Amino acid sequence: MSLHQSVSYWIAFLLILLNSSEACWAQCSQGSIICETFGAGPRGALPAGQTSFTYRPITCPGDGEYNLMDTVSGGCHGDAWHQVTQDHTPNDVRGNMFVVNASYQPSEFYSQQVTGLCPGVTYEFSLWALNLNKILEAGACDGFSLRNPIIVMRIEQTDGTLINEITQPAIPRTGGTPTWVQLAMQFSIKTNTDAIVVKLINQGLGGCGNDLAIDDIAFRPIHPELTIQFPNTTSTTITVCADTRLTLRVGNSVGYPNPVYLWQQSQDNSNWTAVPGSGQITYTINPVRAGRTYYRLRNTQQINESAVGRAQCSAESNVLIVDGKPDAPFNLGDDQTICEATSLTLTVPGSLPAGTTFSWSDQSANPQFTVTAAGAYWLETNLAGCTYRDTVNVATQNCHLEDTYIPDAFSPNGDSVNDQLLVRHAGRFITYLFRVYDRWGSLIFVSREPDKSWDGTFHDQPCSTGLYAWTMNYSILNRSNQERYFTRSGRVMLIR
Repeated sequence: MSLHQSVSYWIAFLLILLNSSEACWAQCSQGSIICETFGAGPRGALPAGQTSFTYRPITCPGDGEYNLMDTVSGGCHGDAWHQVTQDHTPNDVRGNMFVVNASYQPSEFYSQQVTGLCPGVTYEFSLWALNLNKILEAGACDGFSLRNPIIVMRIEQTDGTLINEITQPAIPRTGGTPTWVQLAMQFSIKTNTDAIVVKLINQGLGGCGNDLAIDDIAFRPIHPELTIQFPNTTSTTITVCADTRLTLRVGNSVGYPNPVYLWQQSQDNSNWTAVPGSGQITYTINPVRAGRTYYRLRNTQQINESAVGRAQCSAESNVLIVDGKPDAPFNLGDDQTICEATSLTLTVPGSLPAGTTFSWSDQSANPQFTVTAAGAYWLETNLAGCTYRDTVNVATQNCHLEDTYIPDAFSPNGDSVNDQLLVRHAGRFITYLFRVYDRWGSLIFVSREPDKSWDGTFHDQPCSTGLYAWTMNYSILNRSNQERYFTRSGRVMLIR
């Protein structure tokens, strides 16, 4: 009796062999693209095209037939078969296995296609198989040779071109206890191939025996090992203060050579997001967030750069855990400018967590801090050993109103003396608007910048000697550091 049909490569995006979403039990390795367990409980035939064998939902399928079963009766075919009380997949109650009574001739009995593969990546195709036939006494086959299943695992391109194949050793019969054995092969994809077909072929001739059960068909990429680590420690978990910097780097196992990198982070070690702009061999977390965050790294070959986020195409590192101890962040506000001979009061924020200690830049610990001179002033908090600092830069200026001066005459004659009508102020204008009018009230000059002065011209032509009116609207800080608005006007003599 013999097998028929070939296993082609499973669709990379979990296109399941049975057109249904089968659970991926623990028997399949993490990262498996295909994890075919044949489900659990009653079910029908395989989808059309996956096998040329005949589906027979009976206890003991005949030659050229198959069934999906959770147990195998020990009384089949003259008590030649083992009694199999459960499938190979752990922990799936009433889980099914693919039971095949093989044909009389070598034949392909399972086939599946896989797409979306990545060039240069090594893949593994594997399954678990069990010889259903017991060890029989000599002569039990009425002169026929005892046959044990021999499976050829074959990899083809979609046009039938051979990529690789392995003829597995014959699956031996066992005595009282049926035994599952794993069959596997590895291969690489060429640069011009992103879809393949995996086939299982029965190489043994028909006869007495050659019956088997198959379960837990898996297809997965085999990536090189990739590790990441913290600086100065081999631990995979570290506790640091929030709002600090922490650098992660590649460890001793570097994954693919000359790779592209993608760092990822997660709050639950399940849902991962890419870290923007992190395509380097190291990644600096800045700032560390309070609470627990998980980090990992993927890398792949340059040819697969666009697929670096896909597990099928990328090596995946171990996971590092960063526990950010809460600090006491705050904001003292924007930088300030104050009038000379005045003061500015900085206050400790009232929202600091309980247990927070603090000190000012002069090491004092008062709730308020008085600034009377220009300089940089900071407040530093400490919560359970985690510090946080914010700085305010303070500048001073002369705020005397009487220091604003506009001359009553100027002489734009090109001798570099009093050639400009300059507005002088010892401090800093916050807003500024200066206008000049001729004797008939026509506007001939406007400036919104204190450094832009009138040179005695209008439309690049010299104005004649005489009196000209001006107005000035501006604001400055007073001694109480409040903005005050002023309007002034007057006349100036232009002398040539």
